[in-house]
Amino acid sequence: MRHNSDVENTYDYDVAVTFAGEDRQFVQQVVREVTDAGYKIFYDQDEQVTLWGEDLTEYLPKVYEERARYAVMFVSRHYAAKAWTRFERRSVLLRALEQPTPYLLPVSLDGTQLEGVRSSISFLDGASMGASGIAEAIRQKLSGATAGRGGSFNGCVPRDEHQATILVGERPAGWEYLLFSYSLVRGVDELHERYLDHRMGYAPSSDFVPEHEVQHLVQRELATVYRLSRNFGTVLAAPAQRSAFGVPGEAGNVEQILHLARRYVSVYQSFIDWASHLRSYATVSDEAHDVLEALAQYARQPVERLRDFAYEFRDEADTMHAKLVAGENISLKITLSLEISPEDSTNFDRALERFEQAHSG
Repeated sequence: MRHNSDVENTYDYDVAVTFAGEDRQFVQQVVREVTDAGYKIFYDQDEQVTLWGEDLTEYLPKVYEERARYAVMFVSRHYAAKAWTRFERRSVLLRALEQPTPYLLPVSLDGTQLEGVRSSISFLDGASMGASGIAEAIRQKLSGATAGRGGSFNGCVPRDEHQATILVGERPAGWEYLLFSYSLVRGVDELHERYLDHRMGYAPSSDFVPEHEVQHLVQRELATVYRLSRNFGTVLAAPAQRSAFGVPGEAGNVEQILHLARRYVSVYQSFIDWASHLRSYATVSDEAHDVLEALAQYARQPVERLRDFAYEFRDEADTMHAKLVAGENISLKITLSLEISPEDSTNFDRALERFEQAHSG
């Protein structure tokens, strides 16, 4: 066998993947993103012609034991239950036991514990990172960037998926809030173009609203914006925070933290989309246009507050780990209220009054 040193060895494949068929959709996305980066992966569907006619009980062990630099094992309840994956796993574990440097790169898809894989081996969480996150981690491993960029937690909120992977893997003190902060900023950044449109007051025209329907439309949209505010109250309510971050002395839950961040970002997006929807209506009179524009301004302060908070919280979270390591006691409760600006409310009342006067009698 040729696995004393990666420096000495030349492999046919950068990675060989082993997985259950039920998990193919996830694995295929990972494979495609890694191969698009120029790496060679042993993936059964890409090797159909090569495998045609081969005795797989002889061919596959050579792939997993000799011909790949790393084996990425996608662990799930399906993987643990199948006879064929047990066959592949034996070859992977044999190589992993004999090779002094890392070879087995396990990915957990549903938390299943796998017999034969030492509990001391570090897993990545496919459920929380997603296929793209796992693909990025594989690319970093293959490129050697993990060593070059620092393969350990840097003490701050992650700035990219690689750093987030390290954070989740190591889970240092306060990691829950750092992961939440990273997810908030990432979500807000992904909506940056929509935010710029919102700041400009830009929206493509869509539906026409007749003058006699404007007041009914206004009442309906007022109810919508107040419902958005109430929804946000549930996002950061104490029960939701306890479920995500855990009570003092208890570890947080990755899935719940990411869900909480997604719900926060969804409220931010909903305010932007709500204002854009109002601005998209075509009207006949200037008075009707002014009413809808004034109402759309109700989203101005909530959007800015939600956006600013994401970056402000990151600034605070960046210092959290260092304070905890220094022995400081930190009790962090995330509080944020959304309010309609009194100025925007007054401008809307005046615009509605002008509309009513123009259409009275």
